[in-house]
Amino acid sequence: MDKKMMKALAVTLAFIFLFAGGFGLGMSKNITVGFDVAMENQQATVQKAAASTPAPTSQPAVTTAAQTTKAPANSPTKAPQETQSQPAAQPQSSSVMSVEEIVALYNTSANRIKSEVTTLTRNYKKLDSLPEYLELPSAIQSIGSAAMKQFVKGSDTPESWTSKEDINLIFPVGGTDYTSKMTPDMVESAVCTDTGTTYQLEIKLYDDKLTSPEKGSGYAGVFNTVSASSITDVSIPTVTFQSVDVNGINGSISCTIDKASNRVTDITFRNTDILAIHVKVAFSEFSVQLALAVEEDYTIAY
Repeated sequence: MDKKMMKALAVTLAFIFLFAGGFGLGMSKNITVGFDVAMENQQATVQKAAASTPAPTSQPAVTTAAQTTKAPANSPTKAPQETQSQPAAQPQSSSVMSVEEIVALYNTSANRIKSEVTTLTRNYKKLDSLPEYLELPSAIQSIGSAAMKQFVKGSDTPESWTSKEDINLIFPVGGTDYTSKMTPDMVESAVCTDTGTTYQLEIKLYDDKLTSPEKGSGYAGVFNTVSASSITDVSIPTVTFQSVDVNGINGSISCTIDKASNRVTDITFRNTDILAIHVKVAFSEFSVQLALAVEEDYTIAY
C-alpha cells in the first residue's frame, strides 16, 4: 500500500478510534471537535483518489493450460471466496506446464522488472473496504462504515514513474529490489496460455498461511500488503495499539510475458488484507476488524 493510501487509512482509523473512545467515555464531542481540523488537512491529499472504478480487463482464451487443486489452507475468515470460472476454449497444444514450471517462469520474469524497466505505469488502483468483514463497536457501526466509504478509495487515473527509487517503492513488493518470492505450495491453481508470441499467466493463491508475515514471506513476498507496523506506527492521540493481526486472502495475479524477451509487459495484482486490531482509547478497550481489497494494474516498458 503506497503512502497516499496509508494516509487515507490513517485518517479512517483515527476517525473510528476517537469516535469509539468518545462514545465509551461520554466525551466524543470534545475529541471530535479537535480532530476535525486534522481531518480537513488530510482530506486535501486523500480526496485526490478517484471515486469511480473501471471494469476489469477481459482475459484471453486458454490455449495451453495447467491446473492443480489442493485442499485449501485454514483461513481465519468465514466468508467464502469468489471462484473464477475458466474459459471454455479447448487447448490447441499438447504441451502443458506444471504449477512448479509456471511459478518458476513467473518468478524469473517478474524479478527482472525492477532492474530493467524504464517506465512503470499504474493504469488503475482499486481499493475497497469489504463490508462483510467490517466489525466495529455497535455505537459507531454506521459512522465507521461511512468513514471507510469516504476515505478508503482507489484511483482510475494512470500514473507513471521512471525513477528507479520510485519504482522500487511503488511496485510490489514495495521497498525491495525484487517482485516475487512465490513458492509452489502457495498456489491453488495456475494456468499458462501460449498465444504464440506471449505467455498469459493466471495464478490463484491459497489464503496466506502466515499471520502478519514479514516482508518477503507469504503474501508479503508477492503483494504490497498492509504490515502490522504500518498501523501501530500511526500516531493517534489517546490511542494505544494492543495488537494488530493481518491476514491475506483472495490473492491472484494475471500477467503477460513476451516470449521473445521473457519480460513481463503487463500485470494485475489482486489481494485482500484482513486487519484485526485491538486498541485502548484512554481507559476504554475495544476491537475492530476491517478488510481492504486491492487490485492494481500495471503496464511495463523497457
